[in-house]
Parts: sequence; structure tokens; C-alpha cells
Amino acid sequence: MTENNPQATSPHAAANASSVAAGKLDAAAPSCAHAPEASGVFGEGGQVVAIIGYGTAGVNAAIALRRAGYRGTIRAFSDTDTLPYSPILTSYYVGGEKAYEECFPWTAAELAELAVEVVPRSPVVRLDPQAHELVTAQGKTYSFDKCLVSVGARPTTVGFPRECGYEPLVLRTLDNARRMKAAFESPACKRVLVSGASMIALKSVEAALNCGLEVSLVGMNDHILDFSALPQTAKRFERGLAAQGVQMRFGQTIASVTVREGEHRKLEVAFSGGDVELFDEIVVAHGVRSDFNFIPEGSLKIDRALVVDQFMHTSSPDVFAAGDAAQALELVSGKPCVLGIWKTAALQGACAGEAMAAELAGRAPSDEAAYKGAIMTNTIAVNGTLFISAGVAQATDGQRVEIRETDTMTVACIFEPNEQGAERLVGFNIASDVDEPGGIAYDTGAMLSLRIEAECRR
Repeated sequence: MTENNPQATSPHAAANASSVAAGKLDAAAPSCAHAPEASGVFGEGGQVVAIIGYGTAGVNAAIALRRAGYRGTIRAFSDTDTLPYSPILTSYYVGGEKAYEECFPWTAAELAELAVEVVPRSPVVRLDPQAHELVTAQGKTYSFDKCLVSVGARPTTVGFPRECGYEPLVLRTLDNARRMKAAFESPACKRVLVSGASMIALKSVEAALNCGLEVSLVGMNDHILDFSALPQTAKRFERGLAAQGVQMRFGQTIASVTVREGEHRKLEVAFSGGDVELFDEIVVAHGVRSDFNFIPEGSLKIDRALVVDQFMHTSSPDVFAAGDAAQALELVSGKPCVLGIWKTAALQGACAGEAMAAELAGRAPSDEAAYKGAIMTNTIAVNGTLFISAGVAQATDGQRVEIRETDTMTVACIFEPNEQGAERLVGFNIASDVDEPGGIAYDTGAMLSLRIEAECRR
């Protein structure tokens, strides 16, 4: 999930956007198995809401359910035994900028107020929408009245030569982050190769730099940020990376990896361009995807993710989806899209929770509670070099690009004709040599984002 708010890139700000207050974090190990007792009486009426995947979408759904007056059982199925955490902060933990405890937006006490029955280390292996049942990896079957699918996404290593015998580092979950941190902090680790040019790749680069490592990056496209940036802004960001000592290879991939054993293991990497170099670790950031193998084929409508309506219903009326698992309205295109943004996951989860509460109480969800759609927004900084985008990221035929440059910033705006023949702003990129909270780059990004969204809602 990408950093996404031009004014505040922490998940705390994103949570606050959906009226969720994240208080001071506990210093103790944040295990969901040791949450305090909840206040109040819940579990009334025999109704059960199941939440598959207990991240920001799931937590916000639980908050919305309780705020809407639902007092039945909420049962969340998690594949970890920790409290819900922020994938956004995992790279900061790897690079030493955040402590482990700071990756958790909600304390155990705050979550206990929701009285969610968490089933830890229990990934769901089968969901039966018609029977209103799900089965966990332990073989246990649970019934539900309503269900939210909020499984998030997992990193993929497609394209990496897996037969080489080396398991590459990836970055998404806390388990991924712990493994990467241990690898980067090993005295034997001096050189790291990052394969991929996505935002996750760049945050991995930053984490490695902050651990004092020599970093190289290889990407199959011509520039960083793959499909998120225009060449003009990508080049400026690349200059910032080069100034930090990052070596970049574009238009290439990893052709092969050979493990060289010795006092300190080395990874001999042959690139598709013909060069061969030695590295100590390899990070693969080739994108993320949701795993829907637990959903029987044909039981729910799935495109790139679960297709949902304005209340986050899937094609089965009692099954909802939110976050990376949902394909919901994107405003610029007017089509369903997976946005993969923390704030969007929070809002979608809250929408689903409110809709479920209304339906379980025998009411139709109110129009005011409907998910109004969003535009794709991204913000990322690597040690002072900043990139912000919103809406359309790359121009297509019929669209016009306008570039403005200053000594420290490049702004690329993308326009297309509207139905009246005039132009409307549909997207922008900003690359800045200065990452200053509240500075001109963030102000410009916020102004342009609001302009795009306002024009989409006319």
C-alpha cells in the first residue's frame, strides 16, 4: 500500500481521515492474543460479521459497525498473531527510522473497545458465499451473516530466477520487514541489489541506504516508478537517487543468479545486458497482488480484484470487499479500479461496516454512507527527494502534457478535452529536490489533487 496523502504521508493521518484516532502506542509486544477485556456488552442477537484479513480496512469496518449500533459478534481472521499494522511503515522499521512498536496505528486498548474476536494465525482457505461459511487453514468452519474480504495484497517475485536456490527479500508484511532488517544489519551485508522500480522498490532502496549499504537498482523499463511517472519527473527523481550513490540500470532484468558459498556467501548476478556483479542480498519488488484462491471459481465476480458497488457489496449481497481486495470506483476514469491506498482502504472499510450494520438492522444503507470514489494518489520520498502524483500518471493519445520547472521542482500536468471541448486536468506528477512538510511541493500537490477531484465530481 503506497504512501498517499500529499499533506501527511503517515498512516495515522490516513486513519484520522476516516475518523479513527490512533493514540499513543504501547511499548509492550503488540500481540492480538493479549488484548485487554472490552468494555460494554456485545455478541447480542446471535448475528456474526466475519472479517477476512484484519488490517486497516477490517479495523475501520469494525469501528463503523460499532458506531452504527451493531452489537453482535465481529470475528476477524488474521494470518498473524500481532495487532493490525501499517504496511506503509515497514520500510521505516527496516531502515531504523521507526521502532517496531511504531508500526501499529492502534493500541491493544483501543482495539479492545471494539470487542472483535480475533482468530490469529488462521488464514481462510475457503469462503462459501451461498452457505455463509468459511474454513480456516486449521480446518475449522465458521458461519457468518455478513462477511468482509479485506485480505490486502502480497508481494510477487514473478520474473526472479527461483531455481537459483536463493530466496530474495521482499517488503510488505512485518515478517518480510523483520527478515530484511536482519539481512541489512548483518556485518556481511555490504552491497544490495533492488530489482524493480516501483514505490516499494524505492522505499527498499531508502531503507538500504539508511543502513549504510551500497545500493544498485535494476528495472525493465526506461525509468523509475514504472507506470506512475512521466519521463520528465522520473529523471529528476533519478538525479536525486544518483546523488545518494544509487547505481541504476534501466531496460534490463536479472538474467541469472548464482550462489557463491564461502566465508561470506555472495550472489553473482548476470544482467540481461551482459554485465555480471556480486551482491550480498537481493530485494525483489515486482508488484503486489491479492490472493483469491480461497474463493471458489464463479462464486464471486472477480476482475483484477473483487468487483464492488457503492456500498462495497460484491456480487453476493452478504459478502463485501475493501482495500486491495476491492475494485471500486476511480473518479477520473469513472471505472472500477484497485487503488491500493491506505486512506482508501480505511474509507472503504468504514463504508462496508456502516452498510452491514444497516442491513443487519433491517434497513437499507443510506445514500450518504455510499463510497463516493477516489482518485489515485501517491506520495513517496527517498531521503529528501520527493515524488507526488494523482489521477492519470502517464499521458495517452488525445491528452496534453504541460511541464513547469524551477531550480528545485518539476511539475507535469496532464490535460484532456472534456465533453464541452474545453480541457480538464486529469493528472499530475511532481518531483522535488526538497522534501519539506508543508512546503511548496506538498501545497502544489494538494491544490492539484483537489482540482482533479472537483472536476470529476461536477
